[in-house]
Amino acid sequence: MKLIYQIVFDDILGDCFRACVASILEFPIEEMPNFWEQTQDVSEFWKMNNGWLMENKGLRCLHFQLSPEDKHVVEDLLCVACAKSPRGDSDHAVVWQNGLLHDPHPSGAGLAEDPDTFTIFVPIDPIAYGRGKRNQERGKRN
Repeated sequence: MKLIYQIVFDDILGDCFRACVASILEFPIEEMPNFWEQTQDVSEFWKMNNGWLMENKGLRCLHFQLSPEDKHVVEDLLCVACAKSPRGDSDHAVVWQNGLLHDPHPSGAGLAEDPDTFTIFVPIDPIAYGRGKRNQERGKRN
């Protein structure tokens, strides 16, 4: 994981989720569009994210809510967690792995409450994705 910070600060158009994705997948934040700037419809937002991730990273994001007793489902997984922001009434996204790992907001204040919404990233073709990651690593070493 690479620490990437959000660059858009707005209750509606903020890009904390995009910063979390860029952190987990280790790419520059500008590489991915801020889909909140294109739509405020939640379903459309997820369709746009999935389309971009499938086309550019070979991944699909799975977004779901968990009750407190079901949080074991994301135990040890590097994922995005969402809950209320400590800076107002909007939601905020952070990188999560058994707790807060990275807050993309410069304040580092995290979340105002325990998260109940999580996003994980799943390879569309696990064999090809693994091969691509290995080739990427070889390129970094050369």
